[in-house]
Order: sequence, then C-alpha cells, then structure tokens
Amino acid sequence: MGALTGFVVGLFAAALIWGIQTVQALAFSAPVATWQILVIPTLGALLTGLIILWIAPEVSGSGVVSTLEMIVSRGGRSRRRTPFMSLLATSIALGTGSSGGREGPIVLTGGAIGSLVGQFFRLDAPRMRAMIGAGVAGGIGAAFNAPIGGMLFAIEVILGQLRAQSLQVVVVSSVVASVTARELVGAGHILEVKKVHEFSGPNELWAYVLLGIVAAGLGIAIMRGARASAKIFVAMRRRLWPPLSMALGGLGVGLLALAVPEVLSTGMHLPAIDGLRSPMLALLTQDFGVGWSTLRWMAALLVFKYIATMLSVGSGSAVGTLMPTLFLGAVLGAVVGTGLNTIFPGMAFEPRAFALVGMAAGFTAAARAPLTSVLLVFEMTGDYGLILPLMLACGVSMWLAERFEPRSAYSADLSARGLSYGEPEDLDVLQAVTVGEVMSVDHPTLRADQSYAEIVELFEQTASHGFAVVDAQDTLLGILTRSDLEAASQRTRAELTALDLASKPVICVHPTDAVYTAVHRMAVRNIGRIPVIERTSKRLLGMVRRSDIVNAYQIGLARHLDDQQHAKSRPLRDLSAPEE
Repeated sequence: MGALTGFVVGLFAAALIWGIQTVQALAFSAPVATWQILVIPTLGALLTGLIILWIAPEVSGSGVVSTLEMIVSRGGRSRRRTPFMSLLATSIALGTGSSGGREGPIVLTGGAIGSLVGQFFRLDAPRMRAMIGAGVAGGIGAAFNAPIGGMLFAIEVILGQLRAQSLQVVVVSSVVASVTARELVGAGHILEVKKVHEFSGPNELWAYVLLGIVAAGLGIAIMRGARASAKIFVAMRRRLWPPLSMALGGLGVGLLALAVPEVLSTGMHLPAIDGLRSPMLALLTQDFGVGWSTLRWMAALLVFKYIATMLSVGSGSAVGTLMPTLFLGAVLGAVVGTGLNTIFPGMAFEPRAFALVGMAAGFTAAARAPLTSVLLVFEMTGDYGLILPLMLACGVSMWLAERFEPRSAYSADLSARGLSYGEPEDLDVLQAVTVGEVMSVDHPTLRADQSYAEIVELFEQTASHGFAVVDAQDTLLGILTRSDLEAASQRTRAELTALDLASKPVICVHPTDAVYTAVHRMAVRNIGRIPVIERTSKRLLGMVRRSDIVNAYQIGLARHLDDQQHAKSRPLRDLSAPEE
C-alpha cells in the first residue's frame, strides 16, 4: 500500500510541475509584456477562486492545515476529487504568478491519495493516519526530490510521533514517490549549488546566532501576517463575491511585481521577463558584493515578497507557504551576511552560506520542524558543509519563536478553525461530528419588526431562553435572549422591536464545522445556544443548543467505539481465515 501510494503521488507531483510550467507558458508571452504582469495574476486568482467556490473548497489555503483537518474532523477520509482539483487549482495559481509554493497543495494531494488507498482497503483509524502520512511524505519527497525530508516532514508535522508501523509505510512511500518523480522530471537538485560552503570556525558562530534570532522574527512575522491577511480577506468576502476578493489579491501581487518581478510564483522558473533571474538560486550561487545599494535591493525583495505571499495566502489561493518561507529565509540570511560584511569589512562572511542557513532557520521558526528543515535544505541544495551553523541557527530560532508563538503556523491555523490536534488517541470525540448533523432546524425565530408584546408572548409559550432574529430572507440579524428582554427600559418597551432588543454582532458556526467549534465558542461567551448559518448568504439554518451537544457527544462516542471494535476484530478475522 505504501508503494502504491508513493507511485501515484509521484505521478501527481510530476503532473503538478508540468502543469505549472504549461500554464505559465500559455499565460505569459516571451518576452513578457508589462500589462501581463498586472493582468495575468489577477485572472489566474479569479479562476482559482471559481474552482474553490464551486468544486473543491478544501484546496483553499495551506494544504498542510487541510490535511490535518482531514485527520481530525473527517476520520482521515478524503473526497475522490480532491487530488485532481488541488492539481488543477495550484497549476493555475502558480502558473499565473500567485506568490506561494507547491508543497502545501502536494501535501494535500498526497494525503488525499493515501486516504483513498486506505479507504479502498477499509483500514482502521491508526492505519488510515499512517497512510495519510505516507502520502504526505511521498508528496514532499517527490516535489523537492528529498525523500528523507519528506519522511521527516510527515513524522514531525503530520503524524507528530514516531512508530514502527507508521515509519515503514512512510519510508516506502517517500522513496517510491521521489524515484517516480525523478524519472519523469529529472534527477537534479531543486537548487543546484555548485560551490559547497564550508564552516570556517568558532569565530563565526556568533553571526549564526544573530541569524537565528532574526529568523525567529521572520517566522513570527509570517505567522501573524498570514492571520491578519486572512482576517482582512474574510471581512472582504462578506461584501464581495469570494472569487473577486481572490482576484484582488492577485491584482496586489501584480502591482508588486511591476516593481520587483522576482515576487511572482515560487521564486524559481519565472516568466521570461527582461533581466529577471531565479532569485533563490541567485542568492545561493552568486556574489552580489557588499554595500548599502545591495542591502537596499535585498531588503526590497524581502519586503515585497513577504507582502505578495501574505496577499496570496490570505486571500485563500491554492498555494503553500513552505517555499515562500524558504525564499524569505534565504533573503534574510543574505541580508545578514551582506550587512555584516558592510559594517565589518574585515570579517569576510559568506552571504551565500548565510542565505542557505537562513532558509532552514526561517522555516524552523514557522513550522517547528527542525529536523525537516535541516535535511530538506541539504537535499534541495546538495550542500552538506554547514551542518554546525544550521543546527545552531535552527535551535536558536525555534527556542526564541516558541517564546512568542507557542504553536506552529500549521497548528495555529488549525486552532483558528476550531480544531485541536495533539496525540491522535486523545482527539475529542466532538471533533468527529459536524454541526449540521446535530443542529435543531425547527427552533422558532423572531422577525426583525416584531413588537415587544409579541416577543414576550413567544417566550411564555415556548419557555425558550433565546431566539434568532431574522429578516424576510431568513438572514440572521441578531440573537434575543431573556436577559436582553429584561434589560430593556420599561419606558420604551412598547416602542421597541425584536431588532432593537437583539444582541449584535452574533457568534455563529457553519454546518460543516465540528461540534467542538460550537462548544468552544459557546464556552468563551458563556452562552447556551449558537446559530448555524450558511457561509455565503448568512441564511439561518438552525440552532445548536446544549441538548444538541449531548446528542453529538453520544454520536461521536459511538463512532469512536466502532473504530475500536473494528480494530480489535481484525486479528480475529485473520485467525479465522482458512489455512492454505
């Protein structure tokens, strides 16, 4: 099963690389006209938004978080269309210039393929998680020609633990996927570094400690910037058609690319823009010299790439954050190395070595996966000469980043969706039940224009503690509780309507959210009910009450017991098989 998963994931990884190149060749002319830098990313983001809105919402944003969500809230089960839609959406997004990476989508694709293989063979929950980890390892291994990095990524980020049963299938899948993709797209390193950098001696260590400190700041900035950008685009989608908001993100990337075209796509294999070079490879292989003019160019590249990535990721495009984090880490490392040489001319630091170390340190600060960071950089570049500075800078960046952001970028985003992922055996049963399964759909509502007397009468008739206030189209406007009613002034009660009395804004959930999310939001506000609305129209669908949560717990517990029974009965079925 691991070999089958790895082979299919390798095919998809090669198809993704070809797809990005094909879309880029079709979208941009050679040489690229100025208007294309502005228009193509906008149209590409709009088309990607249509795919996400109409066909596959799960391919939006970080594929790593969507994969974790698949494990936590859907029992590791993926839809059949997910790998294909992820491939299509990411090819369009990156091929038209969205600032991001292909690793997040290939993680989702690989995890979905592993899930589908597990579903076909009707595996139990622990083996299903192992298959998803195997697909993820294969995806990273194939996308970056880094089988060891893929294996460690699956263990550190997806599985969160090392077990012999999981390790076997993860290793097999990662190797098979990497070999398959290598045979189809080539065996070279992603970033071919001709010169192997060497560690000069202990006198350089303080400089790499400094790099680790600033890399921690970069990781924190990426995490907080992505959250802030996502909030802005969520607010924007309340007023605009969702694909249009994504198109605005693409337009922002195009505007930045007019000044610094290196911000487009992944930072490698860019469109044929006059004078444009692959910035990541250039930072690792070329000597840009010293001086303030060089520093200004690198600082501009760092700032513009950061903003472009936040626009693409925050708008929900089908791109990942791993490659942009490596890109920004490389630029930051080059800035530190060049800056030290400019300030201390006699030190003779090697900015290219600092760029390589900065890649790993920046990713460590964001993902909290130091082993993956070190090995992934080694396999991507083929440069093993900086093991001590790499370990030191990654250790410093991770230690410092955890002081300000205890969670990784992926676990923080998962938590923002109302889910928690620790040890798989400790997952709350309420995360496996959706709001739509248990919500009350027959709960009475109040019209916005109902009078105080009518409201009092409804409360007395139903003995309920609260009602949703809606308009003629059932759009949620507020929540009216007994305490709201009692707080109204006696002198003006006769003139008040339900909308006047209602509490606004309203904390809501959606039918696809886990019941865990509803419980968490209810506990934070100390409320006994929470309305369920559609994501786009805000139309009221139902209400989740305390009794519904009890029902959800019973459903979740029954499912958990079914999984345990299935796992325990497997050995009995094996024993009862006829002897050959």
